Amino acid sequence: MTSNFSALTFASEGTVVSKHGPDPYERASYYNGITGDGDHPELVYCSDSLTMPFPKPIGRFFHIPIKSVCGVFGTPLNQVWGAVLPQICNVIEAQKIQWSSIALACFFTHSLPGEEEKGSLGLVVIWIGVLPSSTSPETAHNVSQEILALLQKHEVEGVVVEWREVVAQRLADSLLL
Repeated sequence: MTSNFSALTFASEGTVVSKHGPDPYERASYYNGITGDGDHPELVYCSDSLTMPFPKPIGRFFHIPIKSVCGVFGTPLNQVWGAVLPQICNVIEAQKIQWSSIALACFFTHSLPGEEEKGSLGLVVIWIGVLPSSTSPETAHNVSQEILALLQKHEVEGVVVEWREVVAQRLADSLLL
């Protein structure tokens, strides 16, 4: 008899953890530093997590990586972004995903104080914002594979798809209009 839970592992407190999703530490720490107030988004899925694992805390005095968001300029993806963005939106909407934003970004990971020259700039990221608890890591993984295949058709490689939870905010109200 096969189990329906073959792709799942169980964490403490009875929480189901996906094989495609980050563990609770990575989920909460992955975007550490990108906002000034420490209220950074939570990671849902990252398409390169198997080839570029997030560093786990080691030892008594570990350092949580600090990231900064950078713009994306002059890459092969910039040249086709106008054509692929609507296609990416269609792929996401076909899965009925409640998304709020799609952007291009690069992340600079800072090194420890005193070792500033060891910081690193990551790959180009298609950064997808979804409403909290609206998208599973499995769904994000499957859609990311479609997005990466779409990029490959346009001869764009070396791109990561990352999904984050974001809280949508209304910036205008009928009383203001």
